[in-house]
Amino acid sequence: MLDFGIIVHGGAGSFTPGPDVPNRRKVLETSADAGYLELKKRGGSSLDAVEEAIKVLEDSKVFNAGSGSSLSIEGKVSTDAAIMNGNNLGCGAIGNVSIHRNPISLARLVMENSDHVFLVGSDELLKFSRAIGVTSTRLVPSEQRLKQYKENLAQMKDGKIKAWPRNYKLLRSYQSSKKFDSPENSDTVGAVAVDSSSNVCAGVSTGGRWLKLPGRVGDSAIVGSGIYADNLSGAASATGAGEEIIRVCLCKTVCDFMRNGADAQSACEAAINILTDRRGVGIAGVIAVDKLGRFGAARNTEMLQRAFRFDSMKKTYVAVLPEEKDPVRPNYELGDLRLRF
Repeated sequence: MLDFGIIVHGGAGSFTPGPDVPNRRKVLETSADAGYLELKKRGGSSLDAVEEAIKVLEDSKVFNAGSGSSLSIEGKVSTDAAIMNGNNLGCGAIGNVSIHRNPISLARLVMENSDHVFLVGSDELLKFSRAIGVTSTRLVPSEQRLKQYKENLAQMKDGKIKAWPRNYKLLRSYQSSKKFDSPENSDTVGAVAVDSSSNVCAGVSTGGRWLKLPGRVGDSAIVGSGIYADNLSGAASATGAGEEIIRVCLCKTVCDFMRNGADAQSACEAAINILTDRRGVGIAGVIAVDKLGRFGAARNTEMLQRAFRFDSMKKTYVAVLPEEKDPVRPNYELGDLRLRF
């Protein structure tokens, strides 16, 4: 074990300058610091660090998660989240849920209190929460998200949103079958961490893509796509167009590269290259850390919002603007790091 620490992300995509950039930067820094404080505790675990860091992002209303979730085509909140512990491959995931303030914590409860990995649906998760004695509070859209929803829906009706060509054709059916209440893509959040015992963890939380169909579940709830963690390789968390991330099992691909000898940065770059070759540019970003504390981040989008805090660093590094770089990586002498297939 050479280092321990955490990376958090606040989404990948195109960059639009705006007055919220300083706030995004501050929230990312606060999130990374919260995770690092967990790691600094005596016996601090990567699992606790990832959960606490993501909770900060969910509660901020700045990113597309928790209280700041984007809305479906029906103007509803529907969140996905997952968490995975590399020590024993324990994992929990939830999909299409709106009953908990912190979806990442609900995913952890699934991991620790059930024999399942993936539970879906608000009614079903409400029963589960009650069975384990957890009080849940239904997520409601913020005023900002309701305003964005109205704007996005109007653009879809006018044919100006091109991201969902087949869903656009279904819009009239949804309108005729159900009255809509008054209700740019936003940003999935996630984190990866390695603790002083070399245990890795990955987590991710999202409100999903704007104007998605009811019942849609994206990569964030799918182990191997939106997250993966294994102490034999490392941990990875992805963000971007979920349907495309699922198609290449992006995070498992990153971890497979690390298990075969690549450092975290090389693994991220190699996996993103595969995604680009198969599905094109402007799709996703991914962060990763391995059991030695080496970190990485790569994207084929204009930006990937991220923050780094490791024990070897004197401060938390935050990158939001497209031109901002990652912190300098320590030059560890670890022998032959070529991929071994």
